[in-house]
Amino acid sequence: MFKTYFRFNKIQDNPFRIMNLMLLIFIVLWLGYINQNFLISSFSSLGIFTFFYYQNIPMKHLIKRMFFIGCGLLFAFVLGMLSTYVLWLEPFAVAVVAFASRFILRLFHISKPGGLFFAMLSAMGTSMQLPIDHLPMVSLYFFMGVMFSLIAAVITKLLDSRPEQVIEQISLKERFQEEPLVIIDSVFYSVALFLSVYISHGLQLHNPYWLTLSCASILLAENLDAMKHRQVQYLIGSMGGLCVSAVLSFVPFTQLQTIFLITFLYGISQFLVARNYAVANIFLNPMALMLSTLIRGAYLISLIEYRFLGIVIGSFIGLGAAWVMTVGLQHYLNVVRRKLETK
Repeated sequence: MFKTYFRFNKIQDNPFRIMNLMLLIFIVLWLGYINQNFLISSFSSLGIFTFFYYQNIPMKHLIKRMFFIGCGLLFAFVLGMLSTYVLWLEPFAVAVVAFASRFILRLFHISKPGGLFFAMLSAMGTSMQLPIDHLPMVSLYFFMGVMFSLIAAVITKLLDSRPEQVIEQISLKERFQEEPLVIIDSVFYSVALFLSVYISHGLQLHNPYWLTLSCASILLAENLDAMKHRQVQYLIGSMGGLCVSAVLSFVPFTQLQTIFLITFLYGISQFLVARNYAVANIFLNPMALMLSTLIRGAYLISLIEYRFLGIVIGSFIGLGAAWVMTVGLQHYLNVVRRKLETK
């Protein structure tokens, strides 16, 4: 059974997607380095999450879809930041974003990464308290990352030799009728992330959005069994990644060396994430932690403890919410089935 957690999936991917992703993160980090202002890198790097939604669909649909996704990600992030002016609104802001993103993306069959980055960015916004007059500049940096992603998507599409995916030309009403559980699923998803934000802020964790990200990552799987498998992979890979981070903390990297190392870790983790989630997290966690140390000047060792707590607590919240939803729906279906059999 242990071997199944390290089994690699065979997928057909465009190698230029990973190359362009590495180029994107390098560009935004380099811009911060040459300007000695890593705020540019910090917020632009959030905008390049748009590129994670790349799919091999017709160019016109691709650009339109990714533009709206980029704007949606920006809206989720800004909404999270605005909620910090009224503290009790923070969990509600994340819950609203989680519900809307899960609902819409499920209807359009954008299952992975789905609402993961929408939830993460809104939760990240709730952990930042910026003056209101800084929002235009922050949004500009973010949107710059979105535009970089659109350019990278066009290049990737032109170099994509795989058969195009077919876009279903059906109305929103028809999509809704084909997904009878979309509302229930979205409600449970938003409630789980509401709890994750409430708990993370209550525990006063450093970078509290890590807990929400862990919760949303587990809920990305299709069913309860897949979520159980994903959680074990997540925990195994994350523990390995935190050990690697601890070793790297003893190496005195320069800023430039850190930029190249983050770029490498970013690319290798995204290459592996669809193939084996456990192995991908071995590279993903050091990358995330080193990015925090570079951009925010935090001390790597001090972040490892908070990352560990966020991973463990968040993953169990996600799995618990999935279990409640699955058991509840199964009980409902069993009751309905018995009533039908007695008639």
